[in-house]
Amino acid sequence: MCLSDMLKNRNLPHKCSQTISFRLKPVNPVKKNFVSEIYYHPKLEQKFHSIKPKSYVDLSYWHLIDHDMSMIFKHIIINKQCIELNLSGNHITSQGIAILAFRLPNNLTLRSLNLSHNRINDTGVYLLSEVLLPKHSVYLEKLYLSKNGISNDGIRYLSKMLKVNDKLTELQLANNEIGDEGVRQLANILIDYNTTLKVLNLSNNIFITDSSLDYLLELLEYNQTLTKLSIKGCNLSEKAKIKLQLQANGKKNFELEI
Repeated sequence: MCLSDMLKNRNLPHKCSQTISFRLKPVNPVKKNFVSEIYYHPKLEQKFHSIKPKSYVDLSYWHLIDHDMSMIFKHIIINKQCIELNLSGNHITSQGIAILAFRLPNNLTLRSLNLSHNRINDTGVYLLSEVLLPKHSVYLEKLYLSKNGISNDGIRYLSKMLKVNDKLTELQLANNEIGDEGVRQLANILIDYNTTLKVLNLSNNIFITDSSLDYLLELLEYNQTLTKLSIKGCNLSEKAKIKLQLQANGKKNFELEI
């Protein structure tokens, strides 16, 4: 199934945020003027004019919603050829990600996308994972998805993408709902397939327990690409942390945050 068909499919997996719709106001037939609601974000419109081409654009905590994504893509990602885009701390859901994913294929400019502290959930992760498959020619290197309500289902989508993606070097997944099964999936992919991811952040996922210890130890032993792994704030015992630190001490140029 191609990406455009996928986005049209209403039966997207798991937590799908409600679509925000704008309806015309009912009008009295005797009135001469027909008034409609048109979405407009004047502050965002003004921001477009001050952005320099091929630059870092910070729109964190701008109270952005899904309807802003079309303008952001057109004016910032396409017209300004933005290299780094920070959309953290907004109100973007999977519907906004659908807009982004539909238009992002064949974009050669965007290298870093920060969507942390939004509401994209597993459905948004599914859409992002699909558009980051090699066939869509997206050159994104850094993806920030911390605090988005992502569960093991979202990790399954990311793992399938990481199996074939050879561009992504950093993945931030802190403060989500990832558990031991998610760790298992990631570890298997990063051991057997992926050779490009360098930074992985799983901090403050409280459902990661000592049941993940063996997966993490194998990851540290066999993966030769990661240079930093963050798992602080997870539900690991002190004994497990000691074992992981000892394993990490034997790796050169490697940082373990625990």
